[in-house]
Formats: sequence, structure tokens, C-alpha cells
Amino acid sequence: MRAAGEPIAYNTVAQKAKVSRQYLYENFKDTINQLRSRTRRQTVMLDGEEVVVRSAGRAATIELALRNKVARLEADLKEVRKEAGLLRNRVEKALGEAEEWRQRHKQAVSELLELRSRAQR
Repeated sequence: MRAAGEPIAYNTVAQKAKVSRQYLYENFKDTINQLRSRTRRQTVMLDGEEVVVRSAGRAATIELALRNKVARLEADLKEVRKEAGLLRNRVEKALGEAEEWRQRHKQAVSELLELRSRAQR
């Protein structure tokens, strides 16, 4: 079972051996517990990092959780990109308005200076 990556649990061992769990508890408790603890401590090197070996069921659960998290993050990213686009549009509009006011101010200052110049003559 360990070589096949199957979880070593009283239930699965009892089903494979076609005996009751009670029989296993009474006769093989220490052996099964040792196998289970050995399996839990097994590690492999993956991309230069030591990783605990997971049973097929546990790996599937972790994979499902990670897939769900990726889906949520992708949805969040889509929302953030949408919001960023809206904010970019607002900034561009504000910059356009600021430029318009700057031009108006520049024009008003020019007119004021022209009027002062005329008034002094």
C-alpha cells in the first residue's frame, strides 16, 4: 500500500486484507501505527526543497484547495484590473481638466497683465 501511495489507515488495511478493523486493532496495532508514522515522516526533495510525502487522498485535497484558491485569486485579479482601468480613466480625465484650468489661468494672467499695461499708459 505504501509503495502504491495509498493511505495506510485501519479502514483501508482492513478492506484490503478482508478482515475487521477490530482484528487489526487487536493484532497489528503497533505495526500499522509504525507504518503510518513512517509514511507521515517521509520526505522527498522537490526543486531543492524537502517536502513531506502526501497520500493520494491528501494530495488530492490539497490540490483541490489550491485550485480553489487560484480561482479566487484570478477573480480578485480580474476585479483589481477592472478597478485599475477605471482609476486610470479618472486620472486621465483629472489631468485633462487640470490642463484646461492651467491654460485658462495662463490666459487670465495674460489678459490681466495686458489690462494693467493698458491702464498704466
